[in-house]
Amino acid sequence: MIFEDNIAMRFRIKVCILICLTQLLYACSQSDVSAPLVSGPNPLAGIDLSGAPNILLIVADDMGYSDVGAFGGEIDTLNIDALARSGITFTNFHTASSCAPTRAMLLSGVDNHLAGYGSMHFLAPDQRGRPGYEDRMNEKVVSVARLLGDAGYRTGMVGKWHLGSKPGQWPVDRGFQRSFAVLGGMDSHFGENRIPPVKYVSDGSEAEVPDDFFSTDYYTDRLIEFIGGPDEEGPFFAYAAYSAPHWPLQVPDEYIDKYDGSYDQGWDALRSARFERMQQMGIIPAEALLPPRLDEAPAWDDLSEEEQRIEAREMAVYAAMIDNMDVNIGRLIKHLKSIGEYDNTFIVFMSDNGPDAFDPWIREGLLFRLMTLGADNSYENLGRKGSWVAYGAGWAQVSSTPLKYYKSVASEGGIRTPMIVSFPRHFNSGVINTDFASVMDITPTLLELAGIEHPGNHYRGREVHPPDGVSLVPVLDGKSTSIHDEGDGTGFELFGQRALVASGWKILSLRHPYGNGEWELFNISEDPAESTNLASLEPERLQSMIDQYESYSREKGVIDPPPDFELMDGSLREFFMLMRAMF
Repeated sequence: MIFEDNIAMRFRIKVCILICLTQLLYACSQSDVSAPLVSGPNPLAGIDLSGAPNILLIVADDMGYSDVGAFGGEIDTLNIDALARSGITFTNFHTASSCAPTRAMLLSGVDNHLAGYGSMHFLAPDQRGRPGYEDRMNEKVVSVARLLGDAGYRTGMVGKWHLGSKPGQWPVDRGFQRSFAVLGGMDSHFGENRIPPVKYVSDGSEAEVPDDFFSTDYYTDRLIEFIGGPDEEGPFFAYAAYSAPHWPLQVPDEYIDKYDGSYDQGWDALRSARFERMQQMGIIPAEALLPPRLDEAPAWDDLSEEEQRIEAREMAVYAAMIDNMDVNIGRLIKHLKSIGEYDNTFIVFMSDNGPDAFDPWIREGLLFRLMTLGADNSYENLGRKGSWVAYGAGWAQVSSTPLKYYKSVASEGGIRTPMIVSFPRHFNSGVINTDFASVMDITPTLLELAGIEHPGNHYRGREVHPPDGVSLVPVLDGKSTSIHDEGDGTGFELFGQRALVASGWKILSLRHPYGNGEWELFNISEDPAESTNLASLEPERLQSMIDQYESYSREKGVIDPPPDFELMDGSLREFFMLMRAMF
């Protein structure tokens, strides 16, 4: 027995070393910042901010289109729903299909292929070392935090950074005067650091999390601290980059207990119920269709009782994480009201991409099993400290109701997310906007609200890309009924999955296992679920949009991975080479 225990202990130590080395390889692959990000005089010094609003930007991590109540979900999101009632709900808002590319576009207004995230982590050989594929937010863009801060805003962020892990690439280096952030893409929400080395930073120094840490609660504590009291001078820009509800699914017990039994009816029944509510609410068109269940998601009734029990518990924890995030958003709003700043605060709530299905080949594969060694994933501990679980395609399809697919896919389920803006003292309330909007539109919107003009191609000693997005302000204040000019197309590409949206139409090319690479055509203004491919009926429209995509691809420097490139190939190859060398 002692001998077996020693073997197990040595195996775990080797696995930990292996994972550390894998993380180190990723960190070393990130190129250094080649030039100082700030030099020369500040051209924004002295701007009059006397009428400028505060800004609160709230981002959920991997939350689906229909999860919150304002978009048809059954989860208790009273504070988010109240923002929708006092503000404008955008039902046609689009992001990248994965976390870091979205965050780079959000904070710069620039397409991901120019901002450094042409791909994320898993680069094809011909992408490595190429401009726009630095796998971090590069020095070719200037962040909205830098511009607002240089103009006199107090800037602070908390939560998930995921835009560069080396010194010189931290939030403090990109314009956030105050920050507490996890630099990578994920960690245990209780700060257990199950995948070393997960790094936290506080302003310009590495930091540890306290023993009673829970991510969403602690991040809110720190952001309230950064915002400060009623005597602070100048407007603030506060960025709440929550890591919920990204897996591992974990939340304090009282939230789990609240949703115990809520999902026992299963994903088929829940998805139908959400779909009906969304149509009644006007979130989706009355003529929209609910697509069939995905092939990788079995019928709920085909699961065993024990499988149903575990799956229902996983979704209950996921819902509880969103509930907890909503409670913390309520804490932020309460604080703003207590210091007399709520009425002068422009609030944005959004998700960074669609829900994470955590494909079964990953969820049940060796890599995930190694990552979860020592976790207590028993039913009784599921969602609590020490557990390490994710939900699968069945629940992800519920989260993205009625859209097709999920995170990492250019279908609407991967790139269409909920967005709500609230500024009741200045904009109309309770409005639903169905126009196409992009995450790249956020930076131009914030700058216009603050009365700041983007510098264009040069800023403080370096060349930068101007935003690709447009300001939402004309629509927010009722002076315009459309966001983007008729016919203008917005392109999307990540991991070889391609799309372009223009005037309510979309072309889509998906690779294996989601498609065969052929272009499809959808009228997403009537068919957001991408149920009916109209390519054969509209050949001229299809070709015109393909031509637009090709122009986009050339302009943004898109480098398509080779046809036989699989997303995880390079990572797994390096992983198993390391494993072979160690053992």
